[in-house]
Amino acid sequence: MDNLTADAIVKCLEIDVDFYRELAVFLMKKHAKILADDLEWLTDSLNDEQAFLMKSRSLEEKRLELFRGLQIDDKKLSELADEAPEDYQPKIRMLISQLTELVEKITELNEQTTEVVKRKLDNQKEFVTRAGILEKPETYNKNASKVAGGQSSATSFRHI
Repeated sequence: MDNLTADAIVKCLEIDVDFYRELAVFLMKKHAKILADDLEWLTDSLNDEQAFLMKSRSLEEKRLELFRGLQIDDKKLSELADEAPEDYQPKIRMLISQLTELVEKITELNEQTTEVVKRKLDNQKEFVTRAGILEKPETYNKNASKVAGGQSSATSFRHI
């Protein structure tokens, strides 16, 4: 591997590390807002989250294109570090380490956030069930016949 290829790898990894660091900060804030039940912030942040998703896809497409162009798309990052010129190896290894840590942190945050949301939804479901909110109330149709569960009582009596 030559210096030009190593420079391209370093630049690509730096961009990825910066992005994933920014994403991790956003996800930590999102986790805290979910714990605090800050629905307004969560609603307002949907566009930001969508932007992160789109940028992630774009960065991955660009990385794949770059690596294909450099003919290194079949290599693992650790292999690239080993094949880089000696003066680039420490920098590439450090960036790979940072990237790995950030991806692990993001994965852990997503798992924790999913668990919190699941628990909150289960609690809400139990509350709604206990409160009887999902039970259909008795209402009347325009003929003043009682309607229970979406069917007129008068019709039910006619069948008996």
